[in-house]
Amino acid sequence: MARRFATRALLLLSCSREGRSSVPPFSPAGTALEAARQLVRPKATLQKDGEFEGGEFWEAHEELLKRAWQEHGPLHTDLYNFGPVFERRYLSPKLRAAVRLAREEGREEALQGLFEEILPGVFASEDLFTAAFRKDFLEELERINSAGIPTRRPNGMNRYGVILDQVGFEKALDGLVDTYIKPLGGMLFPELVGAHDADEHYAFTVKYEPTGDTELAKHGDASVVTLNLCLGPTRWEGGALRFFDSGGSGIYALPKGNASAGSGDVNFRPGQVLIHRGQHKHQALPLLAGQRSNLIIWLHAEYGVVRVAPYAPEQQLTPQERWQQTPRFRLDL
Repeated sequence: MARRFATRALLLLSCSREGRSSVPPFSPAGTALEAARQLVRPKATLQKDGEFEGGEFWEAHEELLKRAWQEHGPLHTDLYNFGPVFERRYLSPKLRAAVRLAREEGREEALQGLFEEILPGVFASEDLFTAAFRKDFLEELERINSAGIPTRRPNGMNRYGVILDQVGFEKALDGLVDTYIKPLGGMLFPELVGAHDADEHYAFTVKYEPTGDTELAKHGDASVVTLNLCLGPTRWEGGALRFFDSGGSGIYALPKGNASAGSGDVNFRPGQVLIHRGQHKHQALPLLAGQRSNLIIWLHAEYGVVRVAPYAPEQQLTPQERWQQTPRFRLDL
């Protein structure tokens, strides 16, 4: 229930009547998939405050769309179930071995060695997900986009992408975030991620291409920590991610100011993961050619609450506390 509430809060569902539609005729003789394919998706046009577009449409058809995705089914079933098979196929051996050390011995040196701080407060790694994960995920997205089932815009700025919990990824993401992403966020940003500051998440994909979204204005995320994985597919021109000095702004400055959240550009590579504070201001520069898709996970507390006040050093979690919190899923290394 908390996740459902948080997702709705992040989307800021509209009371607008734009995109309103009655449910198509639906009876036991038909299927939810057939009915969903008759719906006309409200157009996504706004590139700011787009959470309000078609809110009533998505609210009215929520249950029908959920049943339609269940009937449609997955292409790669392993992507939808977190467990031993998921971990072995989709998470790098280096990551799994380093997590074992952190969980069993409270040692994070190997995990820290997987990351490079390429800008102040921006950590990059190409040792988290496997090439198989990117391949299968891109193929799954292609199947989703060609299903004929309406998908809602992922957030108020991006018009093209998929909200992953709405198409069946909730169980897999719960396990992935609880077991890996949440404690990684706490390791990299211990001053902001305490015991319950990343208990919930909001995950989605975005797509940039010349015929759709090509750029994104300067903004901060609705998260305490953001993970951004470049899925690819292969080549594109432009589209760098630009970060701005953000350590001294806002109600609560970070202890090291802009040395904790500094400026610079990042040119994505397929398979590269960036992890940064959600309030670290950034923008996507114009994509000039090609196509790029990214998987993004926002971490936040229950009900969408985002912590901005830093913890004092003596209040921060220890490595043992971070990694020995009991996950909802068994860790298989």
